[in-house]
Amino acid sequence: MTTAASAGSGRGRFLRRTSPVEAFAEVASRHTDELARFAYVVCGDRALAEDVVAEALTKAWPRWRRGQIDDLLPYVRRSVVNEVYSRSRRRRLERREAELHRPPGPDGTFEDTVGHQQALWPLVARLPLQQRVVVVLRIVEDMSEAETADLLDVPPGTVKSRLSRALTALRTMVEESDV
Repeated sequence: MTTAASAGSGRGRFLRRTSPVEAFAEVASRHTDELARFAYVVCGDRALAEDVVAEALTKAWPRWRRGQIDDLLPYVRRSVVNEVYSRSRRRRLERREAELHRPPGPDGTFEDTVGHQQALWPLVARLPLQQRVVVVLRIVEDMSEAETADLLDVPPGTVKSRLSRALTALRTMVEESDV
């Protein structure tokens, strides 16, 4: 069975007649590193980023095979974001549970948290996940507001407000830390 599928870019830049298996394999092999870099910048953990990409591709395959996905790369990128959100929620719940059973201790200072590093990434990592995702998409990935809004399935105004809040928080953190 052959079908017109996006080949190469996953964005429909050119079409080639391939089977769904070949088209999926081609897009996945060409973009796995790009997706892993994207996931890493969002979550800050290389192993987690690789797991998230693998999980997103695994979940996308059945839908792709049934013809339910028109453009694979944006679909998988969105799946990566969803998987990071999901795992973040899970870790947050696990930390809350651990905190209930931990004896009270002295609170760490900002400098302890950042470890006196002069890099911006530890500060970005402190942002709430939704703000961090918007910062990565808009600034690191250089996506437009419309592209970011479409990918996250939120209104463009939400993208603007999340980015504004994130930048304000980063400015405050930089001022407090003398980075």
